Amino acid sequence: MNIAHSRLHRLDLVRLRVQLILEHIGMKIMHNRLHRLDLNLLKLFSALYVHRNVSVAAESMNLSQSAFSHALARLRVQLDDELFIRSRAQMIPTRYADSIHEPVAEVLSTLGSCFAPQTHFIPHESRHEFNFAVTDFTALLMMPRLMAHLERHAPLVRINLTSRSEKLPLAAFEAGELDFALGYSHFDEVQTPLINQWIWWEDCYCTIASDKLERMDLKTFLSRRHILVSPWGEKIGVVDEQLSKQGLQRDIALQLPNVMNAPFVVAGSELLLTLPKFAAQALQGALPVKRFDVPVDMPTYQLKLFTYKPSENTPENLWMREQLQSLFKSE
Repeated sequence: MNIAHSRLHRLDLVRLRVQLILEHIGMKIMHNRLHRLDLNLLKLFSALYVHRNVSVAAESMNLSQSAFSHALARLRVQLDDELFIRSRAQMIPTRYADSIHEPVAEVLSTLGSCFAPQTHFIPHESRHEFNFAVTDFTALLMMPRLMAHLERHAPLVRINLTSRSEKLPLAAFEAGELDFALGYSHFDEVQTPLINQWIWWEDCYCTIASDKLERMDLKTFLSRRHILVSPWGEKIGVVDEQLSKQGLQRDIALQLPNVMNAPFVVAGSELLLTLPKFAAQALQGALPVKRFDVPVDMPTYQLKLFTYKPSENTPENLWMREQLQSLFKSE
């Protein structure tokens, strides 16, 4: 197959893929109508869905506000829906717009993978910036090992870490503000086909207490009050889930948004803290605390790497994912 025929074949496959997606989301566009659909209007839809502001969305597409508004009017006619309703603060998507934005993103990703030139990522030369959403614990775990690795293999690369109020910050992924998110959960929280999750590091749990405590058993564990570390505000944790299976519960005295402050509270009180063993080992030497096995059956602690499907296979993101998996594969 020569290059011209190969490209035509790829275009036919993309066209079929787009048609199937559009029909699946309820547009009911037949093959002859699909030929007339201006796929640039899907980019317009996606830009306005992300920015919720016509002026900002128009600027992101290098269009005048007038041209953007005319194009939006055409799309409304083709889809027979208002799509966005103007309010004082922003353009609010209709229910139909909410229902189609993920498939539209998939259409754009499919087209992008077909037409975008493939570039090579050269670690030693790149000044690429990688953006991570992290907690204090995931940063503690990842950064010493990763930065030492980057100094040798990608010395000019920059790492940007941010904290997010959502466990799965989909809007930040869609806006291009994130490449990866690090989190942990023992439950399946991925509710969107736009996000992949990878289990890339595992550990066991332990419980720490003031060094005045001599021994730990279930009676002691339940009689003492506890600290709950909850970066995203949940009122119960994995310990509570495991206790409830046995008809038991613990008494939580303090809920904190991060793990780094909690051991300092433990050292000066009778409170208990259950956390991954890695964190306890990292902090134990600096504080008067003791580490005990948890007297409750516990699952393995799983640290998860979340990626955004439309951008997870770019050369630089593929490279970074490979580094993370390689650096922690023996844990």
